Amino acid sequence: MDLLIGFILYFAYRITIMNITATGEGLLANILYILDIILNLGLSLIYLVAVVICSFTVFLNFISKIRDSSILSWFSFSGLPILLLTAFIISLWADAYDFSGNIMTKILIFSILYPCITTVLYRQFRKKYIALNSTIKTGAAAGY
Repeated sequence: MDLLIGFILYFAYRITIMNITATGEGLLANILYILDIILNLGLSLIYLVAVVICSFTVFLNFISKIRDSSILSWFSFSGLPILLLTAFIISLWADAYDFSGNIMTKILIFSILYPCITTVLYRQFRKKYIALNSTIKTGAAAGY
């Protein structure tokens, strides 16, 4: 589910940056337009790789020590995306005058959406895990 949401956000990001057109005429404008396309493809590829890596950290919940600790379990869902988002925001803040605001703003918006969605998924997982765990404990106490 987490990986599917990551791919949906990736495709939504790609759709939003596809509407870029050349702003001038001549050889230099065409070269800059091609470089802009390459930059967008590179940034979207980096975004896709980060989402896939962050999606696979959910499988750390197969380890019982992580699954039993609510903080470690939350880190396996949203910790890495939030750390990457924090690093991205710090780098944008440090280089505030050296980037194309339009592209970076779109990446930032989609990067903020991902940890929010993974936190909701974590809450659902935790609620089901606690319910299942309490059912198992009451069944064991009853002698089943």
